Amino acid sequence: MKTCKIILLLMLTMMGQQLMAQTEVKKPKEAFELFFGTFVNNDEVALGKLNDYLKPTVDGQIAYQVNFKETSQEMMNGSVDSFLSAFPKATAEACKKEAEDYFRGMFDNFKKGKLTVKDVKVVPNEYVEGQKIAEVSYSVNFLVPSKLISGPKGDLNKIKPEDLKKYLVQAAQDFKNADKTVTTDQNFSLYELKEGDKIYYWNGSPDEIVTNLTDFYFESFGAGE
Repeated sequence: MKTCKIILLLMLTMMGQQLMAQTEVKKPKEAFELFFGTFVNNDEVALGKLNDYLKPTVDGQIAYQVNFKETSQEMMNGSVDSFLSAFPKATAEACKKEAEDYFRGMFDNFKKGKLTVKDVKVVPNEYVEGQKIAEVSYSVNFLVPSKLISGPKGDLNKIKPEDLKKYLVQAAQDFKNADKTVTTDQNFSLYELKEGDKIYYWNGSPDEIVTNLTDFYFESFGAGE
């Protein structure tokens, strides 16, 4: 009987040691900073570190295959084409370069958003037994123009190339010389993922970070005028 008790005690001790041995590969704050650096700042180094971090959770594969240069160019082309479609063909063709400079300045300022993680709370996941969620509260600072030049007025179908070009050049300069800091507070959840004795944090929809910030960023131009 005494031997059985000793064996049981040893088994419980070993189980306790295994549970205690589970360690966070990265703290939730560090994991979130990699997600932010990748999807908001388009930082190649952050992307590499994020993929290295998540490799054990995706059978050694690359979790996120992102070509920042290609995606940025696609976004640029789509934005420029959509913007210029409102103007006469000749005007649009004459102002394409200026439109690209305008949107490049706008997008570059967004990508330079500065992150501050304010708080992280790790709480039980009420939907998955034994799993936890890291609730991240953070703020982001963006530089925007305090005053952004107004767009061309009148009938857009009659806008002359020189008038649209003048506007775009000045607007691009406004973003280049952005002098106002705007701040937004946001929240994001990271879900605990266990692999052996390791704990990882991830979210399958990191684009939510960008979507929420984009809404705020584009609404902030000229705010408070």
